[in-house]
Amino acid sequence: MKVTNCARFLMQFAVFALTTGIYVDEPLVYDNFSSDFMWAAATSAYQIEGGWDADGLSIYDVWMNDPNHVSDGSSRKVACNSYYFYQKDIEALQSLGVTHYRFSISWARVLPNGIGEVNQAGIDYYKTLIAALKAAKIEPMVTLYHWDLPQALELIGGWLNISIVDWFEEYSRLCYTEFGNDVKYWITINEPWVIAYQGYGSGNTAPGTYGPGTYTYQVGHHIILAHARAYQAYETSFKPTQNGKVGITLNINWYDQRRPIRKY
Repeated sequence: MKVTNCARFLMQFAVFALTTGIYVDEPLVYDNFSSDFMWAAATSAYQIEGGWDADGLSIYDVWMNDPNHVSDGSSRKVACNSYYFYQKDIEALQSLGVTHYRFSISWARVLPNGIGEVNQAGIDYYKTLIAALKAAKIEPMVTLYHWDLPQALELIGGWLNISIVDWFEEYSRLCYTEFGNDVKYWITINEPWVIAYQGYGSGNTAPGTYGPGTYTYQVGHHIILAHARAYQAYETSFKPTQNGKVGITLNINWYDQRRPIRKY
């Protein structure tokens, strides 16, 4: 296991404190989490739900069904089957002792075409899940978009189409309306870099579009606009009555030097 410099320092300090018998109350090593610290677990819809043919198709349903993309034939058609056995997930969360649970809503499950007609079965599923979490005293934290764009929208340009800013606002407003009374923490988009570069740059993930010097920047621009529109929609139309918070999740990486720095 790779140990970072910070972790190595803490371990060395702890050994020093224990062996010397001093600084045993050093708060850097021995401290308590505050009573309002949020202990949480996180998933995303496509990772765990299964039930792939119960509602609308997403770009990952299409991507994973292509044998050129998945060499061993794996898929998420069933996954953890959380669409049908969500209560088992809640029992697992309770056993962990978490206070919050971050999960994502499948856009295609509530709006099979991405816009327009609402799928009540999808709405009911998430309402039931949220109610069960609240009953278990676990606060829901909802991600609106975790990469599973409705395939119907991808067929008309997906994140490359500037209209997605309007589509995403419509979708976000639906979610705020249907679930906002019970959800106080919202994440608009999970890891925009992955969508913009891997989805529309390198093409290594769904929808597999190649355009690292062009499409990546167009998609990134549209994602920023979509996030802003969803945020503003909540702040102006929903926060006064629902009193929640809206943010975004950005992916980061930790790098260690490969070799020690030379001293001159």
